Amino acid sequence: MELYLAHMPQAPTQVADRASRLGPAPGRIGWLAALLLGCMISLSDAAPPSADPQAVPVTEDLEPVIRALFAAIEMLSDYRAPDALPPVFQLPQPALEAKICDEPCNVTAAYVPREGIYLAANLDPAREPLDRAALLHELVHSLQQGHPKFAQMAPCERERAKEQEAYAIQNAYLAMIGSRERVVFYAGDFDCGGEAPGRSQ
Repeated sequence: MELYLAHMPQAPTQVADRASRLGPAPGRIGWLAALLLGCMISLSDAAPPSADPQAVPVTEDLEPVIRALFAAIEMLSDYRAPDALPPVFQLPQPALEAKICDEPCNVTAAYVPREGIYLAANLDPAREPLDRAALLHELVHSLQQGHPKFAQMAPCERERAKEQEAYAIQNAYLAMIGSRERVVFYAGDFDCGGEAPGRSQ
C-alpha cells in the first residue's frame, strides 16, 4: 500500500499536507474550520464499494455538490466529468483512520481505487467551502485513476505527479470561489530517486 496524505490548516492562508507534522485535529473555529486532510492511496486488492460496515453512502445526498465540483474540475483542467458518479461514503474519524493508516494519521478524506471516496463524518461539503475543496481533491484523484498521461511514469513518480496536479486544481478552485486558503504540496515527501519507469496504475 502506498499512502500519501494532504490538507491540514497551519495558518489562515496556508495548508500543510503531512499527517506526520500534525497535532490534534483543530475544531471548527474561523479558518480552522478548514479541516482538510486527504489522501491518495493505491491498493492492489481493493474491496467492493461499502465493504466497511461503518461506511454510510452519501453519493445521492451529495449529488448536486459532486456534479458542481466536476463542472469546476472541467473548467480548471482537461478532465471530463464521468456520467456515473464515484461512490462517496462517510465514516467516523477513527474508522477512517483505521481503514487508511497503519497508525494514527488524522486523515479526513481519501480516494481508494475501485471503492470510492471516503470522508470523515465531521466534514460537511454541502455547507463548508473548504470541506468541499477537500472533496474536489479526491474527485480529481478519481479522474486520474488509469488516465493514459500517467502510464509511462514509474509508480512513485506517478503518485507524486497525481498529488501535485490535485493540489494545483484544488488551489485553483479555492481561488475561483474567493477563498484565501491554499493547500501546500511538498515534493520532498516523495523520494522517487533511482526508480525505473513503469506502466502499472
